[in-house]
Amino acid sequence: MVMVIEDFLSRQLREGGVRRFFGIPGGPSIPYMEAFRKAGIEFILTSHESSAAVMADVTARLTGVTGVCHATFGPGAVNLASGVGGALLDRSPLIALTSEMPEAWLGRTAQMNIDQQALFRPLTKETFRLNADNAGEIISRSLELANEEYPGPVHLGLPSDLAGSVARPDSNVSMSAGIPGHNPAGGNSEARAGVLIASSRRPLIAVGLTAMRTVAGRSLVRFLEDHKVPVVVTPMAKGVITYDHPSCAGVLFHALSDRLARLIRAADLVIGLGYDPVEYNYESWLPEVPLVHFDTKPSDLRISGAIEVVSAPEEWFRLLSPLGSSEEMMALAARTRDDIRASLNRAERGLNPVTALSLMREVLPPDATVTADVGSHLHLTGQMWDVQRGKLIMTNGWSSMGFGLPSAVAAALAGSGGPVVCVTGDGGFAMSAGEIITARRLGLKIIVVVFSDGELNLIKVKQSWKRLSPYGIHVHDGSLFGADRFLGVDVQRVTDLSGMRSALKRALDSGGCGIIEAAVNPAVYDDLIVKS
Repeated sequence: MVMVIEDFLSRQLREGGVRRFFGIPGGPSIPYMEAFRKAGIEFILTSHESSAAVMADVTARLTGVTGVCHATFGPGAVNLASGVGGALLDRSPLIALTSEMPEAWLGRTAQMNIDQQALFRPLTKETFRLNADNAGEIISRSLELANEEYPGPVHLGLPSDLAGSVARPDSNVSMSAGIPGHNPAGGNSEARAGVLIASSRRPLIAVGLTAMRTVAGRSLVRFLEDHKVPVVVTPMAKGVITYDHPSCAGVLFHALSDRLARLIRAADLVIGLGYDPVEYNYESWLPEVPLVHFDTKPSDLRISGAIEVVSAPEEWFRLLSPLGSSEEMMALAARTRDDIRASLNRAERGLNPVTALSLMREVLPPDATVTADVGSHLHLTGQMWDVQRGKLIMTNGWSSMGFGLPSAVAAALAGSGGPVVCVTGDGGFAMSAGEIITARRLGLKIIVVVFSDGELNLIKVKQSWKRLSPYGIHVHDGSLFGADRFLGVDVQRVTDLSGMRSALKRALDSGGCGIIEAAVNPAVYDDLIVKS
C-alpha cells in the first residue's frame, strides 16, 4: 500500500498504542499534525517544549506505551532536548520528532538552522534524519529501539520538505544503538555469584530503577516472605516495597540516608537488584565487600571483583533462592528505619517541609499520584513518602528542575484514578508555571503544592557545606503569588498546619486545578539533607 510519510508515521505510532503527542508546532509540523489527528492521535499543545518531552516521558512510564513529543527548528529543538535527556537517564521509551532544514540548506547559514543530529546524539539512543528512502525502515525500527533495554529516546528529524513524499519499502539502514555497552563478566558469572549468595550470612539487597520499571517488585515481595533480608532502595524505586515492610530499611541518597551507614557496614555481601547506577553510583556508598549486580543489560561497572549477572528479572530470583535469612541484619534494618522516623518526628513543629508532607500523606487518599520536582523538598519526599496504592513520580537520573508540573499534567491525562498532586518549590514552579494554562485548557484536576521559602534552598545548603554565605539563591520576598488567582487558577496561601489541612480538603473537593502556596520554614533541611 502506497502511503505518504506523514500517514505512515501516524499509522505506525497508532499501531504502537500511541494516543497523544505533546509539543509546540511550527509551519512544517502542520501535515504531521493533520495526519496524526486523522489517525486518532491527539495533539497536546504545551507551554514549553521541554515540558512536552517530560509529558511524553511520564506518559510512557504510566501507560507502558512509547511517549511522543515534537518541536520545530532550532530553538524548539534545543528546548525539547532538555526533556529528551530526562527520558534517556530516567529510562523512558520516547520518540522525539523535530522539523529540520531541507537537504539543500544543510551546512548553510540560515535562520534557526543547526545540526540537530549533533544536538541529539548524546541525549538519545540514536538519532536519524528521515528521507523518502529510509523512512519506512527507520520509523518501524525506532519504536523497537526506544523500548529495548534500557528503554530511552530516539530522535527523528523531519526535513521540512519531506511531508507528501511516498514512504518507500524497507531498505538496508544501519540501526545500531547509540549507547555502547560492554560484554558481561565471564561466562561463569552465575556460578561465582551462586557461591557468594549461598555463603553470605549478612546480605543486603539494594533495589533500583530497573527493578521498579520491570515490575520485579512483585517477585521481590514474594521472595522476602521466605528470605528475611534487609532492603535499601534508590529514590526512583520507592514503592517497590512499602515503607512498613519488615525488610525495608530506607532510601539511599535522600534525606537521612547517613543513618543507613551502620547497616551497610555490617553487610558481608551487597546484591544489586535491578540497580541502575544512573541514580546513585555504587562507589558512593558500597562497603568493601563483594557485589553481585543483577541487571537486564551489561553495565559500565568499574568495581574490582564485582560480579555482573545479565538476565531477565524472573531469573534473578531463581539465582537468589539459596540466600539465607539474617536475623542480625533484619534487626539492624528495623533500628535504622526507627532512627529515620524518630529524626523526622523531631522536626515536626510548625509548618515546615516535614510537617507539610506528613499532613499530605494523612489527608490524601492512598491512591494519590504524587509528582515531585527537584529541590530540597525532593530529598524529604523520596525518604518520607510512603507509596501505598498510588505512585510517586520523580526524576533522579536527569534531576532537572521544572519536572513536577508537566509530569502532573501527563499523570492527569493518563488517568490513574486517584487525585494528582504536584509537590514543587518556588524555583521549580517558576520554570514551568506556564503549564498551568495547559492543565486549565484541558480541564484537568491537579493540586499544585508549592513549598515556598523564597530561595533555592538546596544550593543554599550546599553552599553551607563549603562554609560559604548564601549567594545567588534568592527567589522572592513575601508571597510568591501575591494574589488569590494565577493564570485563572485559585491560589490558597497557608502559613500553618491548620490552614494547610483546610486548603488540601478544599482542593480535593474542587472540580479543577488549584494551587496551595505553603509558606514553609526551610530550617529543617540543614539537619536532614545528607552531604553527598
